[in-house]
Amino acid sequence: MNKQKNYKISLLGEFMDKSIEDEFLADSLAGSRNITAHIALVFGAILGFFLINSFFTEGGTPLFAKTAFVRLMFIAVSVAVYFIAGKTVKYRQLIYVITFYQTMMAVTYLLTLAEYDSLNYFSILALMVITLAIYLLPNKVVFSQIITVCFSIAFFASAAHKLEGLQTAEFYRIVAYQAILLIYTNINYCWVETTKRKTFIANRELLELSSKDPLTGIYNRKKFDDALDEWMDYSERSGSPLSIILFDIDNFKGINDNYGHIVGDNVLKNVAASVSGSIRNTDIFARWGGDEFVILLPKTGIQDAEEVAGRIKECISQDFPEIAERITCSFGVAAFEEHDTKQSLLRRVDHLLLQAKTSGKDRVVS
Repeated sequence: MNKQKNYKISLLGEFMDKSIEDEFLADSLAGSRNITAHIALVFGAILGFFLINSFFTEGGTPLFAKTAFVRLMFIAVSVAVYFIAGKTVKYRQLIYVITFYQTMMAVTYLLTLAEYDSLNYFSILALMVITLAIYLLPNKVVFSQIITVCFSIAFFASAAHKLEGLQTAEFYRIVAYQAILLIYTNINYCWVETTKRKTFIANRELLELSSKDPLTGIYNRKKFDDALDEWMDYSERSGSPLSIILFDIDNFKGINDNYGHIVGDNVLKNVAASVSGSIRNTDIFARWGGDEFVILLPKTGIQDAEEVAGRIKECISQDFPEIAERITCSFGVAAFEEHDTKQSLLRRVDHLLLQAKTSGKDRVVS
């Protein structure tokens, strides 16, 4: 896998590789749901305060009745977004919710202004505050850009001329200020998103390092133990088969003694590479310790596991250019059974490997 290609981040602050971007979004879904839900609640409460203020200043007038309806609709939408966002299970669905809510923020403000015959400079301030508020929501930056640009154009086309005493030079100055704000919010948003993804990359690489054997590059024993717990629990609940292959390199001590540890390390790496190319992506292949390796085969019965072990034995049994003897391995194969514990399963497969070693080596015992 070309990590540089996969981890490349675009100017918009998103991974250029769609699969990596999807993984990042799935990883950040819980936080984004929480942010969206609580921001919606806060925005709804703020508009509620504006509604109360209008009741005391404009209550009983046709203007209040018209603006109150629009504001109540937005408050209702905010409450709905609070509950919907908290239960969203896919990031794509959350994006739809956020985009709709951002659009409602802009439309609500424009509909409210449309009911007034004249406006003051507080309307300009509100335009900028709402623009900033839109970028607080964790949407895809392209959607936020489209909404804020359309919002700004609609404001200057339909509402700006209602500003009392507005001169032409002042109008263009306000447009310039809004354009600067849009540029700032986009740069800041993309920078923040880029930083989040760099942190995601660092955490992901750190996790990979903590679960990999440094010599062979395959999983280490801790990773295997964790995976075994998970798959045993799954097999108990679903009845799905589960098998384990434990194997080691025959006469490995002799290889180290006769050719040196550097050659021995190369043999370990070559064996690991050969096995990695012979198993499924869903199988868990780990270094058990020293010259011992273990493979966890989810959804695999004992007969299929025996076939896998036989195929691996033939793949490994080949001449290595650095040594003058053939590399062979001995295999123990066991299947998870009802009432098995992790310890009993591992003891059984270890005993089977011992049988393979004592009965002549270079064979599979199950």
